[in-house]
Amino acid sequence: MTEQAILLLRQQIEKLQVKDFELKAWKKQTALLLMRIFGEKDPKVTQTEQLEYEFNSWSLRDASGNESYEESRRRIGRNILEAAIMELETFGMPDKQKADENVTIGKLVASLLQDELKGGQVKQIRHVLQSDDSMEEKRRQLGDMLDLLDKEQMKNMLSALLLDESFSKIF
Repeated sequence: MTEQAILLLRQQIEKLQVKDFELKAWKKQTALLLMRIFGEKDPKVTQTEQLEYEFNSWSLRDASGNESYEESRRRIGRNILEAAIMELETFGMPDKQKADENVTIGKLVASLLQDELKGGQVKQIRHVLQSDDSMEEKRRQLGDMLDLLDKEQMKNMLSALLLDESFSKIF
């Protein structure tokens, strides 16, 4: 399985050298392949999806150096795939099931919070999580918010979490 994944990634690297290279199509194929191998949330997928040609004055001016802007996109794509190949050669195939379980549990918890909390409480939590505060400060703020919840809300959220099928499988 690992050898097949490496072969497919090497084929994507070869496509970077084709004369009539199409970045958009290559990105879609590569992102789908990386998702299949490493999971949807892997940073290599995000990095691949973010590869873009920019035709503004700054990017054109910056491309006046040693390599064209298109070549820099190809180089970055090649680097992403080479890193993926090295990871597979070193560590083998990732445990995608575990990664998928983590995503499922994360979605479950987010869904439970949205179902059980008031809209303003959800907004406050989202604000804290997206802030640039330290982890200790975020933990303190979230603790203060949880202290304000009534016992019934806490009991409902914890019961729903424990009774969910995807959670009980890993508990």
